[in-house]
Amino acid sequence: MDNVLFHTDQIYNAIVREINRLIDEQVILTNEQGVIVASTNSDRIGSFHEGSYLAMKNKEKMIMTDDDVKRLRGVRPGVVLPIIIEDKPMGVLGITGEPSVVEPYAMLVQKVTELFIHDSVARINQESKTRDLEFFIFDWLNHTGDFSQLLERSDFLHIDMFSYDQVVVFKCDYLKINLTYNQLEMVKKLWSSTINALFIRWGQEKIVMLLEAVEKDRLTEKLLSFITHIKKEMDIQLYAGVGNKNDSKRLSYSFQQANKSSEYANSKHPVVFEADLRFEMLTHELSAETKDQFVLRSIGALIQEEELMQTLSSWFENNMAVQLTADKLHIHKNTLHYRLNRIADVTKLNVRNVDDLMLLYISHRFYNEKRKT
Repeated sequence: MDNVLFHTDQIYNAIVREINRLIDEQVILTNEQGVIVASTNSDRIGSFHEGSYLAMKNKEKMIMTDDDVKRLRGVRPGVVLPIIIEDKPMGVLGITGEPSVVEPYAMLVQKVTELFIHDSVARINQESKTRDLEFFIFDWLNHTGDFSQLLERSDFLHIDMFSYDQVVVFKCDYLKINLTYNQLEMVKKLWSSTINALFIRWGQEKIVMLLEAVEKDRLTEKLLSFITHIKKEMDIQLYAGVGNKNDSKRLSYSFQQANKSSEYANSKHPVVFEADLRFEMLTHELSAETKDQFVLRSIGALIQEEELMQTLSSWFENNMAVQLTADKLHIHKNTLHYRLNRIADVTKLNVRNVDDLMLLYISHRFYNEKRKT
């Protein structure tokens, strides 16, 4: 048990809170030097408790009597119990109160404290390993330097870099996932697949998965099932972008592709493969400013015409089928023809000209994409 891991305010205060839930008495916790580091009475934090110092030194429980209160510094009536983990004193727990009242359950409190510390330190160790893995994969997926250095680190982390050939990026249907360590562990358990994979958190917004090369149909089926399980068990709606297969030295390319693909994943298309992107390949390379300028130049004058914009949207959604569009809008097809002519007048783009039609479609699509973000 690493003594340093125990010495954090987070664990100190968590121990006191845990014990305070069990007993209705004042509780203190001291370090090896007998200094109070956590207490139900915050005024005592930082003061020296000589009784705890002696209990730590002797590795034994001590009753603090009225005589002890008079002769020892910082002491009140009660019981002090050294917290010993793997035969090492980690600190001292003190329970303030009439010794005859608090002593009977002192041993129980001591055992609960030691179990709590075991669990807490184990969790901290696991979280530390998770962070090490996250840092390593971050460097791997942003790798531009000497690959041999990554290989050395992978040996230390017991990761076979050559087992992973593809990257999947999961995004949430709202801005931030903010997964805790326990939630990430749940995600891993829900994957529980014969497909070998590594999971890490990527900032607060995404989850990144590295996996072995898998046939596309099988991977699609597995990802859809996984997304469904995550929603059912964790109430988190994920969408997945999948990069192309690549060797471990060039896995950063698969990550970039997966990240790009995730931007186009949604409720209608929860899993998007980069290899399936077409129109998106072009638009992804354009800046938001360029798209905005293109929209303004093409349909800027039309945007304020709500009825015409609705008509244009319906027309494109129905593959420019006049009768079907008219039916969807509950208008006569002659009315639709009139509106299409109005759109041409306002935009100076002829809906019957292929070049103009292409400009209308692309600008309309850019406009809708921005509205959804």
